[in-house]
Amino acid sequence: MSVSLSASPVAERGSAARLNRLLFLLALFPMVLAAAIINHYGVNVPYGDEWNVVTLLGKWQSHELSLADLYSAHNGHRILVPRLIYFAIAWLAHGNLRVEMFVSLFFCILTSAGLYLLVRRTVPGSTTKHLALWGLINLFLFSPIQAENWLWGFQLQVFLSNLCVIGALVCVSWQSGTLVRFFSTLAFALAGTFSFGNGLLIWPAVFLVLLCRREKVTVLVIWLGFAVMVALAYLPGYPAREPTPAVIRWFDYLLYFGGFLGAPLARIPNSNPLLLPVLLGSILVGVFFWVGARLLPRREALRNAAPWLALGAYVIASAIMAARARIHSGPVHALDSRYTTVSSLLLISLIGLVASVLVPARTSSSIKSRIIPAGVIAALVAFYAINLPFELRYLRLNHSFRALGKAALEFSAVLDLEQKCRALLLIRQEPETFARSLGVLDRLQLLDPPRRLSASLADAEGRPKRTTEEFGKFEKVEFGSAELLVASGWSYLPEESGPPPCVLLAYRSAEDWKAFTLSEVTERRPDLAARAKSEKYRQTGWSLTFPRNVLPAGEQEISAWALDADRGDTYRLPGSFRLQR
Repeated sequence: MSVSLSASPVAERGSAARLNRLLFLLALFPMVLAAAIINHYGVNVPYGDEWNVVTLLGKWQSHELSLADLYSAHNGHRILVPRLIYFAIAWLAHGNLRVEMFVSLFFCILTSAGLYLLVRRTVPGSTTKHLALWGLINLFLFSPIQAENWLWGFQLQVFLSNLCVIGALVCVSWQSGTLVRFFSTLAFALAGTFSFGNGLLIWPAVFLVLLCRREKVTVLVIWLGFAVMVALAYLPGYPAREPTPAVIRWFDYLLYFGGFLGAPLARIPNSNPLLLPVLLGSILVGVFFWVGARLLPRREALRNAAPWLALGAYVIASAIMAARARIHSGPVHALDSRYTTVSSLLLISLIGLVASVLVPARTSSSIKSRIIPAGVIAALVAFYAINLPFELRYLRLNHSFRALGKAALEFSAVLDLEQKCRALLLIRQEPETFARSLGVLDRLQLLDPPRRLSASLADAEGRPKRTTEEFGKFEKVEFGSAELLVASGWSYLPEESGPPPCVLLAYRSAEDWKAFTLSEVTERRPDLAARAKSEKYRQTGWSLTFPRNVLPAGEQEISAWALDADRGDTYRLPGSFRLQR
């Protein structure tokens, strides 16, 4: 009697189901990581271009907002749809810009769902294979290398643009009636066009899919007709591009182009930061055109892979557009974190393209067919891991600058902090416009906490005479020169498990403490880290140099306060010092 050792079909199905569940959870992990990044590092304060939105909110409040204001070009883009979203968030979420950051994440999740649909439609094989590819795609779609965009709510327009191009490709390759497919694709193309400058490229990308699918001539002509009408509405009044400096060489365009496409794998600070991104970008472009050339004579394979080809062509055209429009900033500008949200789509298109065309659905006994894909995937994951520490450092620095800017904004009505606000929050508005913007934020109550109308400080725990060091210590004040004083100490926020964005110095006025300046927490304190046996205390030191004449004449007592910028709470540090005039 023989006994079979092979697994039963039921056991095999159960094992496959468990593996699928594991792969599904792994595919969700990059989304969770992006959410954690926003939750931990996101700061609710207007930054950069968001101050232009505040100007429009002021027009809206005074009933002066027009359609022309919403439709006007901004920095090379027509962002009509994002502006409507900004207004909705300002109205529904009281201007909480962290909500915008999570809206970006929501758009990215929808984009991921669209990519999974494309994988299911175009890649032959099992659900296990589809989930594994989806997980690899998500690793780069939600990568921390996009740190600047994750933490800048204004950039939801880039994630919306990505969603629109993927949505258009999903719809145009949909197996449904011609009218439903056409108008759903049209809706995504229109939304993408008026969300970000690259949206104009959705039209030729969809046209490429229509050609590969051998659509009727009528459909092609109608699509081109809509594209021409949109271009005629888009381009009039469009601002001219920035003049190209004479020092820019033709070769710099190639460096910008290659760096733009390679940055998602190699944004590593070094003495020659363009070398590796340009090399990797060139390899990605070469692989794309090699696969495309192999597809041309294979009609059915070309039809199946058309969405991935169109997606790759869209990103390459975006790189050309960016190089032409932004080369005045120099080739290294191509490596900016905010561009990787677009450029990562080339890598994603290659994953889908190669999986749909070159990797067979059945298990092959060839060692070569297994080793090469495994080696490529391992290399991609390795680049992801190598970049991760640098991006985490960027996240920490970004958070500290934004939090300090928020602290300066909170005290901007009672202290002379305009220049600090401008530098930290990237404010380019003229002084009068900036003053009006601050008025809009105050009237609409869009700042949380609101700007202070008094310099008086109160301890959030009701301990203005604190002697314990859980929040740090005011250690000394000494004369740096005849008229300059240097105050120093260390500070820590227990709930945040790290240093506060700044420390406030205050002088006693009757029974109150009046803030007169603020300091960054920037000095390393290895002695504290060793004493507390925790690296959380290493960067908690602070010092501040200030002129004696910023204080009222006569004998003064000064104190130091840790500020929690998110809550607007202040905590008195133990120690105070008396100064003689």
